[in-house]
Amino acid sequence: MSKPVLKKNHWAARVNECSVSKDARGELNVPLRGGAENGEFAYIGPVNDDVVLYKSGTLNEGELLLEVENLSISGLPLYDVQTVIKNCKGPVRLKTVRQGKDWKRQRLTQNSFRLLPFNVCSHTVCSAFLLF
Repeated sequence: MSKPVLKKNHWAARVNECSVSKDARGELNVPLRGGAENGEFAYIGPVNDDVVLYKSGTLNEGELLLEVENLSISGLPLYDVQTVIKNCKGPVRLKTVRQGKDWKRQRLTQNSFRLLPFNVCSHTVCSAFLLF
């Protein structure tokens, strides 16, 4: 049986594997953002390549974190992801995927809803419940 052919724009074509060593203090020096507690997947923050100790591959800002040491972390809160990384021995293997072109614009749009005054949000929710 033959393997299915992936389309050119399939997300699996953008998967990146990277291995990062911890520094002398045991820190990975890779900023993580998002997490389930924020309603997002964990993703890589702004990377300072001068302090990150790459063993193989590289990381880029905005990449979604899929796996840490072959453990799927999709949907985990950020503090659980950080605990998994903290308990890793030796270089930490990370699997990430590059997001689409408009990921920064989409994140700004999603976060703008969090900035609405409470009464505007609650009024909309209450109105929806009163209709039923």
